[in-house]
Amino acid sequence: MRRALLPVLTSGALVLVLLAAAVVANESSWAGAEQLVLAQVAAYGLVPYAFLAGLLRSRLARASVADLVVQLGGPVAPGSLRDSLARALGDSSLEVAYWLPESATYADAAGRPVSLPPDDSERTVTAVERGGVRVAALIHDPGLREDPELLQAVGAAAGLALENERLQAELRAKLDELRASRARIVQAGDSERRRLERNLHDGAQQRLLALSFLLGLAESAPPGESPAVAKLAREAKEQVVQAIEELRELAHGIHPTILTDRGLAVALQTVAARSPVPVALSVDPERLPGSIETAAYYLVSEAIANATKHASANRIDVKVARTNGKVSIEVADDGVGGASAAAGSGLKGLIDRIEALDGTLFVTSPACAGTTIRAEIPCA
Repeated sequence: MRRALLPVLTSGALVLVLLAAAVVANESSWAGAEQLVLAQVAAYGLVPYAFLAGLLRSRLARASVADLVVQLGGPVAPGSLRDSLARALGDSSLEVAYWLPESATYADAAGRPVSLPPDDSERTVTAVERGGVRVAALIHDPGLREDPELLQAVGAAAGLALENERLQAELRAKLDELRASRARIVQAGDSERRRLERNLHDGAQQRLLALSFLLGLAESAPPGESPAVAKLAREAKEQVVQAIEELRELAHGIHPTILTDRGLAVALQTVAARSPVPVALSVDPERLPGSIETAAYYLVSEAIANATKHASANRIDVKVARTNGKVSIEVADDGVGGASAAAGSGLKGLIDRIEALDGTLFVTSPACAGTTIRAEIPCA
């Protein structure tokens, strides 16, 4: 209402100024007094038009609120609520922050955190409540404070839509939090695997190697020594060598050192060399972020193992490439097909790992036509 009366108040103030000037001019016999009187008359004539302009502005404000009610009466497209509110308030810079009661913070429609501007900012914040419960905050031009009735009307008209959008924002924020939590769990698991691999390599494995060396010395003792001791030393050395191999396999399964030291391409060459089924590799040599290299390594290793054990494959093709901000990983075999991500925990665990990195994994496996596993992971 205050904004609607602004033209009337402005023209009225102009009339008063001209009236005062005319009085002073008449008393001082100023030559321009007649022009001041004419200007005063013209200003009087502007008052009705100013009044009409104020009424028109008020009507337009009411019409914008009415249009808002009509727009929100039907389905509201995602992201369109802010635009509708901005048009109703006449503020294209309007921002909407939704209240998240669990964390006592605000978020935008996508669930991203939003900080309200401080009191001394050039922006103004108006809280929106529904049934006495905080729903959202409108961050708008300070000029709208001159029309609190419009703000109140818009807030009341959009209350239900804001509450629905708030629930959507809360859900998106929880999904983002869940993805971040899954990523932290995967990262913590990878860190623990690396720690165990280092401990095995630097601890038990080194001691076994030293023991194997000592047993080798005992085995090569002079012929005059007891042959029984040499035989026992030889048997003990064989068992130690076997234990070392088993320990290396265990450490490799926990986390391959070669992946950390030399990268994905070299690590996958090692995997392919151990496969009884021929594997054709096409892997970009550039290093990738550690979490992506680890995910790709385990995906390819699991896919090759599945193709070897279950698919009766004669050939496996592996492709890893980085294009357009994504890393694509594809493993295809010519086996019997019929694989399913839900059939075993191996692929299901890989799906969790890929999704924790905001990636996607697809399995295409028609019967008697081979299996293709493809994953895409964002990599800026």
